[in-house]
Amino acid sequence: MDPVLNEANQKIDAALNHFKMEIAGIRAGRANPALVENIPVEAYGGRMKLVEVGTISAPQPTLLTVQIWDASILSSVIKAIQESNLGINPASEGTLVRLPIPALTQERREEFIKLLHQKMEVTRVEIRQIRGDMRGDWQKQKEEGTISEDEFFRREKLLQELVEKKTAEIEELAEKKEQELAEI
Repeated sequence: MDPVLNEANQKIDAALNHFKMEIAGIRAGRANPALVENIPVEAYGGRMKLVEVGTISAPQPTLLTVQIWDASILSSVIKAIQESNLGINPASEGTLVRLPIPALTQERREEFIKLLHQKMEVTRVEIRQIRGDMRGDWQKQKEEGTISEDEFFRREKLLQELVEKKTAEIEELAEKKEQELAEI
C-alpha cells in the first residue's frame, strides 16, 4: 500500500471494524454472545459493558448465559438486559443469568434489516468523510506547493480505489447479515 494512504486506510479500517462490531449485535435467531456483550450496565458508579462484568457463553443454540463475577451488580445486569430492547427476558439462578433467545418474528426481522441498512449508511458516510478530509489535506499541500498536481491526482485516484474496495466490503458484510436474518 502506498504510504500516503496509510492514514486513510487506518481510519477506514477503524470505521469498518466498528461496523462489524455493530452488526454482530444484530441478532439472527441464534444465540451469539456478541448480541449482548456491549449492553451498558450501571456498575461501580459508572457504565460498563456486559462483557466486562461477567462471562458470556452460548451453551445452546437458543440460550445465552452470563456468569456475573460480582453478585452485588446482578440486579443492574438484569435491568440493563431488559432495557436493551432485544426482546430477551433474563432469568437468574444465583449469579448465573439465563437469556433465552426467542424466535424472530417477520416484523422483528424487518426491523433488524432496516437497522442494518442504517448502520451501513452511517459507515459509508463516515468513509466519505474520511475521503473528504484526506482530499482537503492534499488540496492544501498542492496549493502550498509541497505536492504537484500530478501527485494530488495520483493520490486522489488511489484513495478512491481504496474507498470503493472498502465500501464493497461493507456491502458484502451487510448482504451476508441480511441473508442470515432472512433464514428461518
